[in-house]
Amino acid sequence: MRRNVRFSRSMNWWFYGIFGVLFFSGLFWLAAHYGGGEEADFDGKFYFFQSRLLWIHGAAAMASLVVLGALIPTHMQRAWEAGKNRATAIAMLSLCGLMVLTGYGLYYSGSETVRSWMSGFHSIAGCLLPPALVWHIVSGRSKRAHVKK
Repeated sequence: MRRNVRFSRSMNWWFYGIFGVLFFSGLFWLAAHYGGGEEADFDGKFYFFQSRLLWIHGAAAMASLVVLGALIPTHMQRAWEAGKNRATAIAMLSLCGLMVLTGYGLYYSGSETVRSWMSGFHSIAGCLLPPALVWHIVSGRSKRAHVKK
């Protein structure tokens, strides 16, 4: 019996919506934090913008854990059992795991040295996730096209 590993239409909306908010809130925070400079503070308004981006980013991160958890018994388990797209799946899971661990560390670490390292790893992994996701999708679709022929 062949089991479908593709997302349902509603899961597509949830996945891309939540991960889009997560990626862009992180990207805009990076731009605001590192690109704004001290003179761009505008009496605390710039800091308020950055803090709101982190609030949105944190909420999207919690929602992303729910979506990832929902994917385990459906998409991930079915694809793994079918032997589909394992190399890119491992890359995706590794990056997601790194994001979860470093996000947790950023929130709970009391050491500024540790937070500095966590921030770097979190930022790099977050910027690598979209290309890794595209790689995972394209790889899966190309393999599926070869099977249909």
